[in-house]
Amino acid sequence: MDRQYIDDNHIVARYLADQLADPERAAFESYYLEHPEMLREIEATARFKAGLAQLQDSGELAALLKRTPWYARWRYLAVAAVAIVVIGVAFLIRAPTPPLMVANLTALGGPVKVGSSHAVLRRRGSPFDAEVTLPEAGEAIELRVLPELTATRYRLSLARLAPGEDKEQLALLDELSADEDGMVNIYLDASRIAPGDYEITISDDELTGAQPSQFLIRILPPSDDIG
Repeated sequence: MDRQYIDDNHIVARYLADQLADPERAAFESYYLEHPEMLREIEATARFKAGLAQLQDSGELAALLKRTPWYARWRYLAVAAVAIVVIGVAFLIRAPTPPLMVANLTALGGPVKVGSSHAVLRRRGSPFDAEVTLPEAGEAIELRVLPELTATRYRLSLARLAPGEDKEQLALLDELSADEDGMVNIYLDASRIAPGDYEITISDDELTGAQPSQFLIRILPPSDDIG
């Protein structure tokens, strides 16, 4: 799926209306995970639809569509224009959502420090390749991932696993490089991730066809909450 197909087939509107078939939905979700600008377009469209719904709920939309004398129409058009402008301004000035996963600790923003550091590598005889206890709020989790393939640059994704459900893709980073010890370092915002089971997939960022590495990690609640 590419941008031309998305525009020609009204994919964004159909996606928001839950009118896509499963293969088309999966292809579109894969596309927007790799193109962050598409997520912004989806959100803008959703906000515009929400604004129209508010006008309809208040009865103003029906008034706008009702035939009125020419000398009164400008008032209704002004109401619609103001509503659209308000929606657009709210979209532009909204506070940006902080990232969940970054390659550089400073990219998390704010007074963040590393609360715990964990090596993620293939573990034999254990269902999980790492177990992480959530640190205090305002701290970050450092994950040092050891890929099972060699590449110049790596791509790493994080997905949440739930019994009986599909994986929920949460974050994606590309153009990652390994340290001298071969480990690829990433950081998670502890305040934005919940306890549960997750899958980390790391692959060649140049898409050479090399088999990606997949690791299972379990995130546990803070130690104060256990028991």
